[in-house]
Amino acid sequence: MQIGGESLENLGIKWGDNMNFTICLHRIHKHPNDVDESYHILDMSVQLDHLLNKLVDLNQYNLENNQQTLVTFDDGWKDVLLIPDDFFLKHETLQPVIFLTDSQITEDFTPLPLHKLYSWMSLNNISLEQLTQFSIDRDELKNLREKVQHEALSNLTTVPDLENQYLNSTDIKYLRDKGWRFASHGPEHSDLRLIEDKELMDLLSNSLCLIEENNLETWIAWPEGRWDDRISRIAKEVGFTKQFGLIEEPRKGSNGDVILRNLW
Repeated sequence: MQIGGESLENLGIKWGDNMNFTICLHRIHKHPNDVDESYHILDMSVQLDHLLNKLVDLNQYNLENNQQTLVTFDDGWKDVLLIPDDFFLKHETLQPVIFLTDSQITEDFTPLPLHKLYSWMSLNNISLEQLTQFSIDRDELKNLREKVQHEALSNLTTVPDLENQYLNSTDIKYLRDKGWRFASHGPEHSDLRLIEDKELMDLLSNSLCLIEENNLETWIAWPEGRWDDRISRIAKEVGFTKQFGLIEEPRKGSNGDVILRNLW
């Protein structure tokens, strides 16, 4: 069977699987210029009609095979509002889920460091290949704590305000009323494997409290899809009931309880 022109095998879906598979998305655009170029180059944005066609095909496949799919979105982008408000109500085998960091749940709209970087690059017509000219290494940034990432990018000037591109509390209520679910994307958007046990337990406990105070799902999607068995164990001890990683991310543990998502 083909989904949006791609075989099920290419999407990580095998015939006969009776387990639910899970999709991970970031940005959505109608037109290429709707998002910064970096998101296209990094395959982090999908064209709206293309996405909807793939999801329609996937819903039909699920109906034929008595399956359901979690369609997850990371980082709290307002792009999800491009999806027709009745789409998931009409395609009932697909459950949309949005993962938000602690700051996004509390409506702190300070751009995540990489979002800030991509916006600055777009404004100044700078490519990913040119970043080294500014002593910036994207891969090295991703290996730093979020606060240190912000410090490393503090000299970037003329960065557009991204607040209106993130979901706010009104958007979240609207989507929840339409059946969308919301959960945690962690206490900060960094590689949480770098944090020692005690600090990580405190941070994850705070994240869980935020989730429970706002009546959201007690689930966590590990930032960057990076996790190991140690931090997975801590998250379970703290009280998170589901954990999500990424199939494509090599830096992951062996705990079979962590749900691995396919990047779309």
